[in-house]
Amino acid sequence: MESKIPTIEKHKGAYVKIRIIESLDELTLGLKLLKEGFSRNSANKVFLSWKAFISALTVINLDKMPRDEKEKEWYYKTGFLAPTTGLKGISQRLDELGYKVNHLTSTALELHRYSYNGLYKGASDYADRSEAIRDILYLSKEIMRVVKDLFRDYWGEEIEEHYKIAERELKENLS
Repeated sequence: MESKIPTIEKHKGAYVKIRIIESLDELTLGLKLLKEGFSRNSANKVFLSWKAFISALTVINLDKMPRDEKEKEWYYKTGFLAPTTGLKGISQRLDELGYKVNHLTSTALELHRYSYNGLYKGASDYADRSEAIRDILYLSKEIMRVVKDLFRDYWGEEIEEHYKIAERELKENLS
């Protein structure tokens, strides 16, 4: 049996900060792409932003996430990365811990499918591009709304700079 990844246990705070910055940077890129008319690329970046967000939240709660030893092993080896195939279960667990992120994960996964499949009937959750764009903006607003509060213990000047850039891009997309 492989051992736990020591980086997470030893450098939890640094990992969380990096993932918050990654989330904000992916969001910024997604919003820039949306502004240029690339909704599928934008959807993918916003999805990646959400994945990084969930990863950071998972690491903050790493000791509370597993319900048993098997889950503990998974969270310490893989789960902390918030893999796409585990995103729904991780979000349901975070909901149980009081974070209420599961509905946003559903939206993120819909955007993920749109980014890969476009509007292909049966492979997309959207009937037209405008529906996807509304969800891109919705998830973007929600990330910006909760990121400061949920990660306030990790917030600093560097993260604030990335936040302001993402905030500016969001405002430009909403105007």
